Amino acid sequence: MPAFCYILRLTMNRKLPREIYTIQFIALMCFSSLSVFNLLPLYFKHLGGSPGKIGFLMGIFSFASFAARPFGGWLLGKVDPKKVLVVSLFLQFVITGFYMIIDQLNWFLILVRVIHGFIFSTFILAALLIAVTVTAREQRAYALGVVSSGFVIPLIIWPFLGEGVIVRFGYPAFFLLAVVLAFIPFLYSLFAGLPSLSPIEEESRKTPNMIKLLMRRKILVFVFLTLLFEIAFGSVLSFVPLLAHEESFMRAGYFYSFLGIMAVFLRLFAGKRLRSWGRPELLLPAFVFLSSGIVSLYFSHAGWHLALSGLICGLGIGILFPHLSSLIIDDVKDRDRSRVLGLFAAFSDLGFAVGPVMFGCMSQIFGIRQFFPIFGGALLFLTLIMMGVGKKEIYQRHAL
Repeated sequence: MPAFCYILRLTMNRKLPREIYTIQFIALMCFSSLSVFNLLPLYFKHLGGSPGKIGFLMGIFSFASFAARPFGGWLLGKVDPKKVLVVSLFLQFVITGFYMIIDQLNWFLILVRVIHGFIFSTFILAALLIAVTVTAREQRAYALGVVSSGFVIPLIIWPFLGEGVIVRFGYPAFFLLAVVLAFIPFLYSLFAGLPSLSPIEEESRKTPNMIKLLMRRKILVFVFLTLLFEIAFGSVLSFVPLLAHEESFMRAGYFYSFLGIMAVFLRLFAGKRLRSWGRPELLLPAFVFLSSGIVSLYFSHAGWHLALSGLICGLGIGILFPHLSSLIIDDVKDRDRSRVLGLFAAFSDLGFAVGPVMFGCMSQIFGIRQFFPIFGGALLFLTLIMMGVGKKEIYQRHAL
């Protein structure tokens, strides 16, 4: 916790609204609980799950989040985002407690994963909408980088500590840790002083629906790039623990910690100093870094190998989320912003869902280690095709 507070102090910048740092801390603690659950594949394997089943159980969470996004976008057009955020944090705390009574891979576990994903979807959309609403357009990329740092800071410490808790105290203590971490952001949100925001009233004749928004070529291009990014990110987070535990002396925490350190550094510090930050020219290098880091996992046979792979992946991940989430809403009208963010978040979830399921199925054919270089190469190939096809839409934007 002192490390978290130190990083938060370093990020303080008077040019950003105070609410950005409030949302950042809430996101940080919420994702602390979720980052512990990056080790769930180990528990599912302990219960007898195959890579295919493990991929499905990890992916079903994000499938539920994806299905919930249209509902979340509609809800935030009707209800104060602050109220949505607080209620969703409480429900996340409650559903996290149900993991403590799971002792087999059955329909009850699937139901818990689905409900958890649905609730999480609503929370993250409310948090992002508050962030973009209180921030000026020219600061949005940096503000979203600050907020999204709360998504990755927990990776620095909690998976590493979670592995230690499992080894020393067992899985009951592991799940108790997740419950405690889920309670903190709910409690904090009650006293954080977030502003109440008036929901944007829908004008049925003037406001395009989700399908019409998705058919806008620029939005479609960024949605597809987001899908590719999240397929890769979700697959890596889900299967690095199983790769690491193929050899007893390796710990997945090294990968998560160094990935988080690099991603946080880029989002918080490089974002303030790089003149090119927030521009689409950084997208291709970011995808190259991410693909290279995934390929390098094939060669990981020691802790420092995993740390190096984490640093390389972190270079890509630290750039991609704030840039994609900012660029997709460039020049979007205020009344459409929550819907476009809903599309971005929905396809983030879809990628996070498809990735583990696909990776799990394919790794049963090729093997977990052997599939990483194939996966990384395919990611880069598809990215190059998409950025070539959508070149005009990606780079045609107003200067910052």
